[in-house]
Amino acid sequence: MNLSKRWQYIWTMLPKLKYKESDEVTEDECKSIWHFLDKSLQLHKAPVLRKLHIELGPQCPVDADVGKWIANAVDRKVCKLNFQLNWAAKPIKLPKSLYTCCTLVNLILCDKICVDIISPGCLPSLSYLCLSSVVFKDESSLVGLLSSCPILKFLKVVRCDEDNVTNFVVKISSLETLYYCNEYEKDSSDSKGSLMIDSLT
Repeated sequence: MNLSKRWQYIWTMLPKLKYKESDEVTEDECKSIWHFLDKSLQLHKAPVLRKLHIELGPQCPVDADVGKWIANAVDRKVCKLNFQLNWAAKPIKLPKSLYTCCTLVNLILCDKICVDIISPGCLPSLSYLCLSSVVFKDESSLVGLLSSCPILKFLKVVRCDEDNVTNFVVKISSLETLYYCNEYEKDSSDSKGSLMIDSLT
């Protein structure tokens, strides 16, 4: 990508960034696109990153350090983060700093992502959370994530097979809207997971 001198450095102060992998590029083009993504995030200088949207598909190299991009966003006081990872590798664990990001208001995690929280984090500003086809290290990680969100108002969950959770327990007193979809129940008569809503009083 070539920018005129006028725009060469102005973009580094933009508060919103979106990177989306195309499904119709050659292997060489794909490599250059994500090399640019990596470099551009390193060069980004805005004190506050209001929104970061990243969609990585099967063409993303399995050795890409995607965790570094998330850590960079947290350092930039990200407010809205949409991270969708559908690469060929196994689900990846994200940096622990994500679960203690005090500026995060909106969080969307999709596909090849493993939620791993040993103890409750701290997401004091998070009001919107979407978890689509992610896996959890164990049920404690689910509990740890939800208990980290004291003012959560909207929760969307799309479960996948083998997400390591038997009973999906929701206990959030501030919650106003819950969307829950169990994908693998559509393809099987076996009930492999259930939703449990605790008293929201």
